[in-house]
Amino acid sequence: MSHVSKGASFIVGSGPGGIGKTTTMRALLGFAPGNLPFLIALPEEVSGISNVPSCVISHEVSEHRVPTYLWGQDLRDFFALPKQGHMLVSNMHANHIDEVHSQIVATNDVPEDQFRAVNLFVFIWIEGGDPSVRRIKDSTSQRFISEVFYSDGTARHESIFTPERGLSAHAPRDIAYEKLCRTFLEEGLNGLSPNIQEVRSRFLDWENNIVT
Repeated sequence: MSHVSKGASFIVGSGPGGIGKTTTMRALLGFAPGNLPFLIALPEEVSGISNVPSCVISHEVSEHRVPTYLWGQDLRDFFALPKQGHMLVSNMHANHIDEVHSQIVATNDVPEDQFRAVNLFVFIWIEGGDPSVRRIKDSTSQRFISEVFYSDGTARHESIFTPERGLSAHAPRDIAYEKLCRTFLEEGLNGLSPNIQEVRSRFLDWENNIVT
C-alpha cells in the first residue's frame, strides 16, 4: 500500500489461472493515488491515451486472443506510457521475474528501461498448489504473496520480499508513512466489507486527510 498509494506501477503474476492475480490487482488498485483517474488500456487504443497523468490498467498481459488483453505493439505502447507520467497496472501468467522478463522484453521487444519503469512485480501462490496445473479450481486454500521484486524505475528489479525471509534490508522504505498505512489498514478498514468501491472511498478520505 505504501508504494502503490504513491503511484508505483505494479503487475501481479501467477502461473496457473484461478489463484487470484486479478483479484489481487483490483484490491491494490483501491490504493492508487486519488489524483490519477483510472483508464483502461485496450488493444489498438493504447497509443491514443492522452498525456494527462493517469492510472492506466491493462486487464492482462497475454498473447491469448481476448479483446481486452495486450500483446505485441499494444504492449510496447503500454510500457511507453510512464514517460508521460502514467502509472501502469496489470497482471499476467508468470511465477517469477525471469518469466516476466522473457515475455515482455525478449518476446515483445519492450525496451529494458521501460520494463524497469514498472516498480513492483508481485507474485502470488496458493498453499499446496501444483505449478504444473494450468488452472486452479481450489477456492478454499489460502493464497499468499510468494515474492515481490522492486525497481526504482532505472535499476534492475531485485527481490525484496519472500515469506521465508520477510522484507529485505535493502527494500526502499518510508517508516513513518508505512506506520500511517498500517494504521489505516488495521483501523480504517475495521468492520468494513471487502467491497472494492467501499475500500476505495474510505482510502480517498484517508488520503485527503493525510495530505491536508
